[in-house]
Amino acid sequence: MKDWKSIKTHLIKVDEKMESLIQQFGISPFAKKVDKDINLFDNLISSIVSQQLSTKVARTIKDRLYTLGKITAFTPKFLIQTSTEDLRICGLSYAKCRSMKEIAEVIIQEPDYLSSLSDKSNEFITEKLIKLRGIGIWTAEMFQMFSLRRQDIFSHGDAGLIKGLRIVYFNKENPKLDEIEKITSKWKPYRSIGSWYMWQVANNEPPINKK
Repeated sequence: MKDWKSIKTHLIKVDEKMESLIQQFGISPFAKKVDKDINLFDNLISSIVSQQLSTKVARTIKDRLYTLGKITAFTPKFLIQTSTEDLRICGLSYAKCRSMKEIAEVIIQEPDYLSSLSDKSNEFITEKLIKLRGIGIWTAEMFQMFSLRRQDIFSHGDAGLIKGLRIVYFNKENPKLDEIEKITSKWKPYRSIGSWYMWQVANNEPPINKK
């Protein structure tokens, strides 16, 4: 992993907008050393909670679930033992409840399902994760960014990223795919880090604040 100085120099060199963004929001957590103790299961379930929700709403639901289980991180045992009705009361849809419970069963049967992905290619990880109920491309990409700290991911399906790009680079509502690609390809091999700054612009708060 390159040091922050090298990453910063690269981004500023290839994208004239980056210098002011870095000055405003500081160092991206994606540029820091990977935390080997990160809870992969908790992060994956958190991503499912966040699907199609704002950061604020997702955080509220997650906090309710933590309070319900008297836990500080999701565990397979908690999800399996908690009734769908109780999970629903916290704000989850039936589809998310079913997905989370089935994934919990998979992890109990195969404890290294997630940890075994750490040294695999992005493509392999996506293919493996989307086999799980309720996991699509977006969730797989979020897992790679937030859990595995892959530094070169950009999620075209993330509304927040597109909003940030629109604010910083475009004066129109719906930029075309090739226009987005032209901007984000400049950031390679640090598209995750460039993405983090787009989230800051869109949300004005770090989306990486996960327990």
